[in-house]
Amino acid sequence: MLLLTDSYRPTVNGVVASIEELHRGLVEAGHEVRVLTVGPTRRTTFDGEVYRLPSLDASHIYPHARLGRPVDRGLFADLVAWRPEILHSHTEFAAFWWARRLANRLTVPHVHTYHTLYADYTHYFFPHERAGRALCARFARGTLNRTDLVIAPTAKIQDLLHGYGVRAPVRVVPTGIDLTRFTPGPGSADLRASLDLAPGVPVVLSLGRLAVEKRTAEVIDLLASVDEPWQLVVAGDGPQAGALRRQVDRLGLTPRVRFVGAIEPTRVPEFYRLADVFVSGSRSETQGLTYLEALASGVPVLCRDDPSVDGVVVDGHNGRRYQTPEEFTRTLRDLLHDAGLRRRWSEGAVQTAAGFGRDTFVDAICAAYDRARGPVGTARWAA
Repeated sequence: MLLLTDSYRPTVNGVVASIEELHRGLVEAGHEVRVLTVGPTRRTTFDGEVYRLPSLDASHIYPHARLGRPVDRGLFADLVAWRPEILHSHTEFAAFWWARRLANRLTVPHVHTYHTLYADYTHYFFPHERAGRALCARFARGTLNRTDLVIAPTAKIQDLLHGYGVRAPVRVVPTGIDLTRFTPGPGSADLRASLDLAPGVPVVLSLGRLAVEKRTAEVIDLLASVDEPWQLVVAGDGPQAGALRRQVDRLGLTPRVRFVGAIEPTRVPEFYRLADVFVSGSRSETQGLTYLEALASGVPVLCRDDPSVDGVVVDGHNGRRYQTPEEFTRTLRDLLHDAGLRRRWSEGAVQTAAGFGRDTFVDAICAAYDRARGPVGTARWAA
């Protein structure tokens, strides 16, 4: 299989995390897998696993974005000679069109995962929201209808794509996570000390990119109205970081909030284990891997009600999906006050996350590959 993406390590985001989980899982299942992505140099490189195309910085369009070279005859010839049997693209730019050309040349299935809800990001590249959303719908139709199968991480995205007029088959396959990496456990005393966290005060965690569409500002405003003792750890970086720091200062919350910036992926589980509650105000998720990671770590989730968390965050079992400010503050007060409630929701969190492991994810992806490949009876990749 060849996985194609315009975003890959060392970039840290949900798309990259999903691709890496898929890559590892496919390799563990015995498949030969390579990745085609963009690189920082002016020449094409290959390390035996990852091809990197020359690219240009496009962060003025979208943070950390790069535009990969659309044509490389030598690399194209190498890929044709290797003859991947499945092409699985994960972004809709240069990598997507590499997949299209290879699919046409090799006559093999082209599967695509729609990871990003572009309609919620129009403020980065288009001044008029309504026109931007219409543009996103047209763009999705023009790309996805060329594929053999589209994978949607949630039913929310499947419904969205059908509403856009996407005619290609759309199959829901939630991304899985490594359940051996995200596990419940005591928080690191060294990490707690390094952040100067007060002993005995519940820790509220917000982890993710700091950007308008993630609505971290909403969460901070709501926390300001909660009188019970709490301390907030904000892990992540992004274009709204400065504004959020100023907001915290203006509200007089500086002693209770720790901005730790972007953290190394290897350290992410430490931060979940430090937390008593995970919070998010985002409505822009296609699935929300951080919610799953928190649940697998035994951390109750308090998040905005949104179809992307259907079947993941279950009210009264592992967290709460709030619809109003009052519901957020009431739930958080209950969690801060009642250690027994936190413990019960923590147990429910681990139970829910058990259904979203990497093996389950990879099995479902392989079944999708078989569906894209042909009629019933031609299964090749699924167990």
